[in-house]
Amino acid sequence: MAWLFKKGMPQDPKPVFVWPRLVTEIENAGYFSRRKFSILAVGLIIVTIATIKTLLLVPGLNQSVVSLLTRGLETFLPTGWATATAWTVGMAGVFLMGNFTNYTPSQRFLHKTKATRCEAYNIILLLALWEEQAFRSGSEKWSWRERVRASVCFGLLHIANIWYSFAAGIALSVTGFGFLLVYLWYYRKYCSQIIATAAAATVHALYNAIALSLIAVVLAIDIAKLL
Repeated sequence: MAWLFKKGMPQDPKPVFVWPRLVTEIENAGYFSRRKFSILAVGLIIVTIATIKTLLLVPGLNQSVVSLLTRGLETFLPTGWATATAWTVGMAGVFLMGNFTNYTPSQRFLHKTKATRCEAYNIILLLALWEEQAFRSGSEKWSWRERVRASVCFGLLHIANIWYSFAAGIALSVTGFGFLLVYLWYYRKYCSQIIATAAAATVHALYNAIALSLIAVVLAIDIAKLL
């Protein structure tokens, strides 16, 4: 599946390698403010939620890969078995997706270097950095059409996560375009792919951290209501 995404992406710009610890060093050097980036991340979350709400009004976009698989399997399997099989097939597809960016053993070692004292944030930053290097890093060499195409591929990647609705996947294409604008702004300011990638990855990581916190709060409220 990663091969298909690479075919849909613009030509590989051979991005410069960046690892999590370097991202935090660039932040500590004063190139950007986490506070300002947190505000930007919140803004992107609001835009994402609003876009999802709007798209859910379109028939069919509330479906996800796992829901469609379940519906198809229910034609010849009981509901419980169909659901379990759909999740099994879907998760297998996610794990067998492949790599979007190939790293050398030494680069993988650098990825394991702790960026901050917060291990949870280190993981979130690493995952965000992987996606930024795959979908944004080097985009200064693309046309605007290619940048839009890369953002669409970013959204489609999240639909492949099977539990995301099609509406969420399309909305995340818009979010990905927001990360791309952050990258391009910092690239034009510093003419450095490393600093631009670090900036986009930081906004992306903060976005994910805030989004996960909101999801945890909503789940806690729902559980409290049930109790």
